Amino acid sequence: MSATFKELSDRIGHVGDLYARVHAIERSADWYLLKLTEELGELTAEHLLMAGRAKPNADGSGGTREALENEAADLFGQFVLYLRANEIDIEAAIERKWLRHLDKYVALGTEI
Repeated sequence: MSATFKELSDRIGHVGDLYARVHAIERSADWYLLKLTEELGELTAEHLLMAGRAKPNADGSGGTREALENEAADLFGQFVLYLRANEIDIEAAIERKWLRHLDKYVALGTEI
């Protein structure tokens, strides 16, 4: 069963709330953006490890497809938390910013 974005967002939000409560993390306005940046750095590190362009971790962890996917999930989860904290309707924003161009590009004959 595939969840809608709203259902997924609600579940991620619940996990984020529980995590913050368990670890006594006060999430301020900039915390969400800083955490998002941190997770992007971790995804970048895994990408570089997999590409052989970074020194392996001392304990031998990382550099695997699973580690890359886990960091991508962390980045996505933190992005969802950022959207929720800032009351951003990402579906509406994507329609407005990206998908409005679809008909124009199809009309130009650039559809793949």
